[in-house]
Amino acid sequence: MSALQFLVGVLLPPVTAAVLLVGVGIRVRTWYRAPIGKITLYPAAKGSSHLWTGVAKEVILFRSLWGGDPGLWAAAWVFHLSLALIFVGHLRVVTDFPRLWAAVGMGAQGVDTMSAWIGGGVGVVILGMGLYLLGRRFTSPAARDASKVEDYVALLLLLGVIVTGDAMRFLSHFDLEQTRAYFYGLLTLNLRSMPDNSLFWLHFLLGQILLMYIPVGKLLHLPGVFFSHPLLRWE
Repeated sequence: MSALQFLVGVLLPPVTAAVLLVGVGIRVRTWYRAPIGKITLYPAAKGSSHLWTGVAKEVILFRSLWGGDPGLWAAAWVFHLSLALIFVGHLRVVTDFPRLWAAVGMGAQGVDTMSAWIGGGVGVVILGMGLYLLGRRFTSPAARDASKVEDYVALLLLLGVIVTGDAMRFLSHFDLEQTRAYFYGLLTLNLRSMPDNSLFWLHFLLGQILLMYIPVGKLLHLPGVFFSHPLLRWE
């Protein structure tokens, strides 16, 4: 085990988990306790069902962004959809879903082939959308004026994770079983093997930095929707 593997693969993960969980908890607690009065915006929600329907539309469809800039809405929606698919795909690193694959009649080879095609395609798409969103901050006067250093830091971190993930998929051999054994050992506090892919360690390092950045940056906007839009649209 090298010094880098020990630092990134043994020491950093519990720190990352603690910073993420405690940081998110503090942010949500702060939002929950903030004294915010009710502000009625048209059209105001009439009852809780309409209220939470509006919140769901905002979370899933980014409704308010569509009204301001359809082009930005399309890029942001595809970007976030790709993130969701990547999150689901990364669950296979921790565990597989044999009952699900058996239910749809897919064997191990078919699952690996599907994962390679969908994962590779999503990786390329999210890279393109990320570069578009970054470029827009330089080319759009409104976006450039509204952008702060933390906006560029967040996007560059995301792009770093995406680029190293794509490179690991397309430019090197990714051993799923070896990586799965590592994460199983990490979660059970019984490490017996470490992946020998240098791109994996760079990808994992950048991913952990990104996770620790989430509680202090603007990337923690999903929970915020449930504190802002319900209040703004409550009658």
